[in-house]
Amino acid sequence: MHTEASLLKQLKELGINPRGTLLVHSSFKSIGPVQGGADTVLDVLSEYMKEGLLVLPTHTWSYIDAGHPRFYVEESPACVGILPELFRWRPGVIRSWHPTHSVAALGRDAEAFTAGDHRWDTPCARGSVYGKLLDRSAEIMLLGVDLRRNTFIHGIEEWVDIPGRMTDEPELLYTIAPDGTEIAVPSRR
Repeated sequence: MHTEASLLKQLKELGINPRGTLLVHSSFKSIGPVQGGADTVLDVLSEYMKEGLLVLPTHTWSYIDAGHPRFYVEESPACVGILPELFRWRPGVIRSWHPTHSVAALGRDAEAFTAGDHRWDTPCARGSVYGKLLDRSAEIMLLGVDLRRNTFIHGIEEWVDIPGRMTDEPELLYTIAPDGTEIAVPSRR
């Protein structure tokens, strides 16, 4: 069984820069038994990255669409696993406002990192958090998942404009800010 100490040891062995930016795509089930459960994994990641920036995707693409167009920043659950869902509720974590491809961030300049994500009409625009990951030379951890779960790759696909990658016409989605303000976000899928 994994413990806080064993997970921290393994994390240190990976050589990830604790003062940098780390994006974690994850499958808690794939980790195996962990003493203390998912919260222990998040505790270890948060502690290790306390001088940097820890980022987890909190996507809602599986259910935010033209038929269900409202993304509530504070309420809409993540569709990408228990670790991101629990992480977004932790003290100090800030969620970006993109209606389908939000992230949650904790640490150094999390507010600036997540700001403005609702301005883009695609999931992973160059100016979005995914472009900011590139600008920061962020590291990406695939924790129990393979490259098919690496959203950053979709950013690259967008940036080089792979034909047929995005819909031509946007669907009208809405971001509902924490204060209740409704922001129209035309979004190509």
